[in-house]
Amino acid sequence: ELAVSSMAWVWALLIASLLPGRSFCEEPGADAAQDLVEETLSRDQLRALHGLFDANKDGQVSLQEVSEFSQRAGLSIAQKDVTALMEEIDASKDGKLHLDEHIADIRKQAEGSDPEEEKHLEHRLKIEEMKFKVADTNGDGLLDREEVPGLFYPEVHDGVLAIVVAETMRSKDTNGDGKLSQKEFWEITQAEGDEAEISEEENADFSRLDLDHDGALNTEEMKAWESGRFHVEEAMKKMFEMADTNADMHLAADELVAASEQLGASDAQYHLIEWAEHHEL
Repeated sequence: ELAVSSMAWVWALLIASLLPGRSFCEEPGADAAQDLVEETLSRDQLRALHGLFDANKDGQVSLQEVSEFSQRAGLSIAQKDVTALMEEIDASKDGKLHLDEHIADIRKQAEGSDPEEEKHLEHRLKIEEMKFKVADTNGDGLLDREEVPGLFYPEVHDGVLAIVVAETMRSKDTNGDGKLSQKEFWEITQAEGDEAEISEEENADFSRLDLDHDGALNTEEMKAWESGRFHVEEAMKKMFEMADTNADMHLAADELVAASEQLGASDAQYHLIEWAEHHEL
């Protein structure tokens, strides 16, 4: 079994959300990602993953099947991780999360912040309260184990994701037009101006997100980025480009295994490792 902790990303993302200019659902940093790609998946693990992807059990996996598996796995991972999360933050030990417990835990994680960070923290706490109330689907003022995942994993709760996206739009939309230009999206300041360069990869990512091709990202387009869905889908597309040797738009188990070395140096590796760990392959 691989020893990569999913829960670690929850805490990292939560603290990142408290810092200026950081999105809740960003991909792991370069150092962390490097640690992950140093892990390797065995042939048996890759075959087992292929079996999980293959929903119709025809021996051939489509990109759609991988995408649907990813969504199921995301919810399952969230539900599993809340057990460990609740052990940390459920101070009353009643099996439910109270708003004051959530707020107290965030304050504890942010101890030692400077005055500017403290000012930002207060705003973030208001956002967390909004998210808490939306995640509380039965309106009892508490989050049970079915509701807690939505608070910490916005991608599994449409209402919480909408709040996260709205906050990202608010923080980046410097001209207040309700959309994000490339410079706003990548947070290129006026001071940096035209001298700041947008990389080819950044330009390509922006273009793929800009579904209506109007040169700016709206709230709906931002959901793919903030939920992490964009990163997974792009990584899986690259996996198919590497492994689909007969170009039939499907992957056989042998094709996936044969591409193991290439996958080890790709963005797909992080997701494959996370899924293998979660399913204890």
